[in-house]
Amino acid sequence: MLEKIKNHFSKQYNLAFWVLFAPAMAITLSGVYELYTKYFDLLTGQDHMQFLIRFLFPISLATYVTVLERRQRKQREALIEGVKTYLKRKRSAK
Repeated sequence: MLEKIKNHFSKQYNLAFWVLFAPAMAITLSGVYELYTKYFDLLTGQDHMQFLIRFLFPISLATYVTVLERRQRKQREALIEGVKTYLKRKRSAK
């Protein structure tokens, strides 16, 4: 498990992502937490709906796109593996 974490952060783009965006995500989540713990009674139904649309919809959309990309990558990997297997059989048959 620790080795996977080290491998993840050894890639420069992963490290840059966490250094640049993790603080922004933490500040945003702390602001949302404060909003819903301190000022919940002052929020209207429209405020709650705007929160759902502005905050949760992009997250769900990003998750959906990620799932689709992962599925496509898995299919591509399976296709490549099938081609490799086919070529191995062809070479060994000669």
